Amino acid sequence: MIERWSRKASSNNSLLCLSDKYTVTAVCVALLASVSVNGLALSQIDTRTTLAVRDIHQFPNATWIENLAVRKDGQILVTVLSAPELYQVDPFHPNSPATLIYRIPEVTGLTGIVELRRDVFYVIAGNFSIATFKTTNGSYSVWEIDMRKSKVANGSVNPPPIVSKVTDIPERSFLDGMAVLSKSKGLVIGDAGAGAVSTLNVGTAKYSKTIDDPTMTPAGPLMLGINGMKIRGRFLYYTYQYWAGDLLPRPHQQFGWERSGSCEGYSKRDDFSFDQKGNAYVAQNVKDTVAKITSHGVVAIVACSLNSTLVAGATAINFGRMHADRSVVYVTTSGGIGSPEKIEGEKSGCDFHLNAGKRQVARLWTVFNPKFLHSLDTQTHFYSDIADIEE
Repeated sequence: MIERWSRKASSNNSLLCLSDKYTVTAVCVALLASVSVNGLALSQIDTRTTLAVRDIHQFPNATWIENLAVRKDGQILVTVLSAPELYQVDPFHPNSPATLIYRIPEVTGLTGIVELRRDVFYVIAGNFSIATFKTTNGSYSVWEIDMRKSKVANGSVNPPPIVSKVTDIPERSFLDGMAVLSKSKGLVIGDAGAGAVSTLNVGTAKYSKTIDDPTMTPAGPLMLGINGMKIRGRFLYYTYQYWAGDLLPRPHQQFGWERSGSCEGYSKRDDFSFDQKGNAYVAQNVKDTVAKITSHGVVAIVACSLNSTLVAGATAINFGRMHADRSVVYVTTSGGIGSPEKIEGEKSGCDFHLNAGKRQVARLWTVFNPKFLHSLDTQTHFYSDIADIEE
């Protein structure tokens, strides 16, 4: 399920490439012991078939890559959940070594990552156990990694990035998804453990809970709620792993955002990204698939792991930024740590291919219209118009 909020005014441990004609290079980074890179040539996608997958880079076994950000020069930054490490991967030179950019102290792993200004990134760090799938409440923090003067070459980074902790967020349970709300230093951060969204001003280090909605509530065997988050235009979109029950349209005014519309369940989705036409490409972790979803709710599986583990546990997606790969989507995978056979005995998404053109979800998009909070000066700037990253 993907929600939309708006504002008024692998065991293979590898990076993979997904393409139907191998005409582009792409990277999919793996959640578990692998980094898998899936490149989708959007202009060539045939929603009636799945796309070919090829290996680009391999990480050691038991490495869980959680998320990714694409730099302006096309290089891929990936966060590791099984270690507090940030790596850079070169999607244009398959099997080239990954470069360790930074290791954050006193935590066990990294989750979300976003770029607020050119080559200035923010990452979430905290303690989450891969062995038990349990989080340590209150262990999460947000860090700034400034790479504007750093050069990555031959497996090293010189000078090292300038790294600083923005703030600890001890009130939160499991911070994971994150998106840029505005260039004026505003981020939105999802708490998968508590089922809520907070805003963070990275300049002042002030944060506050912004949205608390039933669709974000933790559920299912893993007790996870809100997951991936993206800002598109004046809308905040998010996914969640599990949701059961009816969601009725009603105003949501407590934190200056309101929701209208309704939605129906097509859950178990992780992170996602939009193409230029507004279609969402969604990593469906426990279903071992990548899905394309139009704004009208038409769903098609474009990659799956029926006879392969290459896209097992797809977790995060982003598009290339170079001329050569602007139509390429990079997908992270878990390598299958949350594979269907491990969670409720579910079957792979490959076992139920969706018919092209058939509306699988009657009302996929739920619209949230945020209101300005003029009485709260510290939050007003968060609802300014969304703009592209400063070049």
